[in-house]
Amino acid sequence: MFEAGNHQVDHRLVSIDQPYVRRIVRGKARAKTSFGAKIHLSLVDGYSFLDTISWEAFNEGSHLKDYVENYRKRFGFYPAKVLADQIYCTRENRKWLTKKNIKLADKPLGRPSAKAVAYHVRPGERNPIEGKLGQAKNGYGMNRIRARLKNTSQSWTASIILVLNLVKLASVAQVCLGFSAWLRLIC
Repeated sequence: MFEAGNHQVDHRLVSIDQPYVRRIVRGKARAKTSFGAKIHLSLVDGYSFLDTISWEAFNEGSHLKDYVENYRKRFGFYPAKVLADQIYCTRENRKWLTKKNIKLADKPLGRPSAKAVAYHVRPGERNPIEGKLGQAKNGYGMNRIRARLKNTSQSWTASIILVLNLVKLASVAQVCLGFSAWLRLIC
C-alpha cells in the first residue's frame, strides 16, 4: 500500500485462520460491513433454495435472469410473479421479465398509475423471505458458523437450508396425517 500510494488492497486477508473470508460492505445502519458468505435464497411455497453462495461481494440484481432460469429448470415453467428487492428491479431485468410474461411485484418506475400500484410490493410481502433468513440465523445458527475450511462453511450453510426445508416438510406431513386420521374416523 505504501509503495503503490493507495489505501485499498484487493483480496485482503481479514483472518489468517480463514483466508477465504472477505469484508462485504452491506450499507446497513447497524453494521456497515459483515464477514462471511453472501448467499442468494429463493423461496417457493415456503421451501428454500440456495441459488448462490459466494465469499466475494456480488450484485444480486445482475443475476436475476439466472435465478428465474433456475426456477424454470427446477419446476419446468417460469414463475407467474417475481417478488424481489429493489436491487433486482433494473430496467434491463424489467424488460426481460416482461418478454417472458412474468409479473414483477415492485414499485413501478416514474410516477405510478393506480393500475401499476396494484403490483407494488407492500411492506409485509417481503416478510416470508426475511423471516426465513431470520429463522436460519437465529434458530439454526447460520450467523454463527465457525468452520475453518471454506467447503465446510458452505456445507454448514447448505445443511441449515436443508433443515429449514425439513421443518417445513414436517409441518405439511403433520397436516396430511391429521387429515387422513380424521377421514378414517368419519368413514
